Amino acid sequence: MPAEDRGAAFAGEVVEVELAQGLGLAEALTIGLGTMVCAGIFVLPGIIIARTGPAALLSFFLGGVVALLCAMSAAEVATGMPKSGGGYYFISRALGPLWGAIIGWGGLIFASAFYMVGFGEYIHSIIGVNVTISAQVMTLGLIGLNLVGSQAAGRAQNVIVAILMAALLLFTGRGVFSVDLGMLFGQKLMPFGFGAVAAGTATLFVTYAGFGEIASMAEEIRDPGKNLPRALLGSVIIVTVLYCAILFICIGLRPWDKLTGSTLVADLAQDLMGTWGRGVILFGAIMAMLSSANASIMSAARICFAMGRDNLIWQWLNRVHPRFRVPHIAILVTGGLILACILIRNIELLAEAAGLLHLLLYGLICVACIIMRGARIESYNPIYRVPLYPAIPILGALGCFAVAFKIQPLIVIMGLVIVAFAVGHYYIFARKRTELRGAWPYFLRRGLLEPALHSVERWGATPDDIPTAVVAVANPEHETARLQIAAGMMGPVQGEVLVVNVFLADFDDDSSDEIVARYYQTIEERNQALQEAAAPIIRAGAKVVSHVPVAGSVFCGLLSAAQASNASLIFFGWPDTSSPSYQESLRLLGGLDHYLRANLLVLHEQGPVPAQDILALVDDSIHGDLALLCATRLTNSWNAQLTVASLIAEDTSEEGYSEAVAALEARVGDRARASVRPIAASSMPAAAAAEAPFADMIILGVPGGPGDKLAPTIVELADVAECSIVLVRAYDAQSQ
Repeated sequence: MPAEDRGAAFAGEVVEVELAQGLGLAEALTIGLGTMVCAGIFVLPGIIIARTGPAALLSFFLGGVVALLCAMSAAEVATGMPKSGGGYYFISRALGPLWGAIIGWGGLIFASAFYMVGFGEYIHSIIGVNVTISAQVMTLGLIGLNLVGSQAAGRAQNVIVAILMAALLLFTGRGVFSVDLGMLFGQKLMPFGFGAVAAGTATLFVTYAGFGEIASMAEEIRDPGKNLPRALLGSVIIVTVLYCAILFICIGLRPWDKLTGSTLVADLAQDLMGTWGRGVILFGAIMAMLSSANASIMSAARICFAMGRDNLIWQWLNRVHPRFRVPHIAILVTGGLILACILIRNIELLAEAAGLLHLLLYGLICVACIIMRGARIESYNPIYRVPLYPAIPILGALGCFAVAFKIQPLIVIMGLVIVAFAVGHYYIFARKRTELRGAWPYFLRRGLLEPALHSVERWGATPDDIPTAVVAVANPEHETARLQIAAGMMGPVQGEVLVVNVFLADFDDDSSDEIVARYYQTIEERNQALQEAAAPIIRAGAKVVSHVPVAGSVFCGLLSAAQASNASLIFFGWPDTSSPSYQESLRLLGGLDHYLRANLLVLHEQGPVPAQDILALVDDSIHGDLALLCATRLTNSWNAQLTVASLIAEDTSEEGYSEAVAALEARVGDRARASVRPIAASSMPAAAAAEAPFADMIILGVPGGPGDKLAPTIVELADVAECSIVLVRAYDAQSQ
């Protein structure tokens, strides 16, 4: 990794201590469900209905949509950086340590205190125990549970959520048969207008905040590439459906002006099932508070642990228990802060403060997703990538910040006080201690400035313009076929052919003087060989340049040359099946296909070059588009005959055959003189092998994700000896 990328991404990881991966998909999913399904569904329905009318259902739905947008962004950054600390970790790596400190100090302390005070309120309503005492006693119990280990806490979470979901499903199952559809659809949907609906969404959004707790546990989740996005998106979707179902039942049981009070769900349960039904809902509410507090303590402790690891707070918070593999010091400190916040006792104040900090957290996670993708840090390679980038992260951030404007001014002032404390602490204590740096400068350069300059440079250029092609060679004298194809590709646009031969240097075994001497000798030899082989390129109208990069491996040398030249096309030779390094060559191509931001061509030279009979096998992907572009350019440069073909099923009707012919003719247009012919085959490689005896050169696109289709196709076509094969892989910016 380049030094600047290491500095941008993980400069703060002075001490790297791994946490035990004790959580599976079920535990991760229930952490999110248990945190989201809390006081919101037991307390807020009556409050929201009183403010919005029947449109409360819409308020809950809109809240779920905003949460889902944020969850998709969180899923990408979490699979790209599966480390303990969740939102804090993502934001600090993207925006820098200052923003990480702000989020870290806000943390989840207020949320945890809110859940435990809510627990105390319910216990007080049942047996009359003091709210503060019951809340603090249960907090101590949950702290002890989390000290045992994340796996034990996760299993407890499974049991709590199972009880909670059973209570809510019992209510919905009984209530759905009692809904009065006439009353449901006979009422005015939005008696207070859409503004009230939006305000209602702002009030209830804190009930959707729990999915972030899953990302906070990323380092302790098994197979995070699959389980993280499944748990994040699944928890939001399940909770949204559940909330809307319960609101649907509530609005269908009574006129909306009689649906009031913080115990509305329990009141309706008593109407439906009697006293025992109310008891079930009250018990479910207590379980909801416990599950939310348990998940929040788990996540808040991991944020505290991550800040200690980055030297933003005291280093001793970075300690991991030798037996249970949990950040025990961080858990104890977090628990102490929660116990102190419980003394505030104002449940509404705690809830809104937690809501504001969650909105800021999730909005900045969406911003972090945009920054990390645009910065193109080498180490950031998420398995899950948010679709419709950057629209979804932008909408998620705007949704969070818009909802935050609906929070009452007193809570905003409290938030500003926390921000001021975090900023002061950072500049006084942490700034000189941490080496952490954010990726945002690289986003400004690589994500904004460079694309803008590139657009200016290409202003007025044709869409298929390829200004620079890199041809990887061992000796230009022996690999003239690739140079001739590059000439045919670059001549029509008067582009540049960069002939690259990597100079391998072992800096551990060789002296500096020996390396320098051999390097200049290699440059002289390559330049002499290139002068003899460059004539076709110059005659074609392209410029040819020799480049000999120094590197410890062929992969690093080629990657460096392609990035330095901003090449749009990289041309390689076919791996030799008889060579001992055949498998290594396949891995090299797969790695370059994954990391290069350029189109990739691989030549299997078996027929004459220049070719006189070219077959282009195309599909509807961008790889098919590039194959057609290459074929038409070579056809025009070499005055060759071109046939363009696509695959059809063997049982295709005459009408389907005619439609395929018409589609091919429209696709070729006036690019080149070409005949078209659909081919019945099971795959592109099978069609190429069957058509090899009838062509001099076959050009075909290789579809699929980066690196996962190229090597199998090379192996499948390795025995084709009748004609040359050119495999084409187009650079897909949307998948990067």
